[in-house]
Amino acid sequence: MEDPTDADDRSARHVWSAGRYPAMAPNMLPAIARLVNAAGIDPGNRVLDVGCGTGNAALTARRAGADVVGLDLAPEMLELARDNAGLAGHDDIGWLVGDAETLPVPDDAFDVVLSNFGHVFAPDSTRAGAELRRVTTAGGRVCFTAWSPSGVVGDLTEVLTDHVTAPPSDPWAHLEWGEPDFVREQFADVADLSFQRRLLDFRYATPRHFWREFAEESGPLSPVLRRMDDDDARAALRRDAVGALEDWFGDNAIRVEYLQVRAVVA
Repeated sequence: MEDPTDADDRSARHVWSAGRYPAMAPNMLPAIARLVNAAGIDPGNRVLDVGCGTGNAALTARRAGADVVGLDLAPEMLELARDNAGLAGHDDIGWLVGDAETLPVPDDAFDVVLSNFGHVFAPDSTRAGAELRRVTTAGGRVCFTAWSPSGVVGDLTEVLTDHVTAPPSDPWAHLEWGEPDFVREQFADVADLSFQRRLLDFRYATPRHFWREFAEESGPLSPVLRRMDDDDARAALRRDAVGALEDWFGDNAIRVEYLQVRAVVA
């Protein structure tokens, strides 16, 4: 019999493969470009993209001349990633089904490991962080992005906790990676560690459009919302969430704050 706790974990970790994520993915492109630039990828570098989704970070690293492998928990995402890479003429990117907590690759296998809002959703933070470092060669770089608890995602999570008394998993857990102090604890053994606060503009006509795609149809809050079967409760949550989003909305965009991290492995 399937363990319900395991099922909840899988639901949370498959969230980006659901609904309209492919329509949202272009919003991530500026963060991916910055992340690949921060990693300092050179031609011939071996690069692993953890939680690769539709493959945009893997493809960006490949265009920089790297030998790239993209890894994701969801086979459906890897099919989309493979199609995107083929459209770009890069059929030589490798694709693996795998879990950030148990990466199916050897120690010291990559010069650069990327994770664009990927590994942060693994339930065991310490294990996921250790895996990123394990597969990176000495002197190599681990570079990742994480949503900021002080930004709009944190505000939405606070609204969520006001309306949902018993979410299946901790809705704040992935936001820990957006705190430099937490990252320092997890990456205490690296040779160098640097941080940059960044903003992404998610282009939508209204906050309600953003809420529909980021929370109700895909995104980190959707597993909880899908379990709400009370229409009045869902409407109240939507009302308060859209109200919070108004504070971050301007020029047809929601400004989403995140943390960019670069670590050099010892």
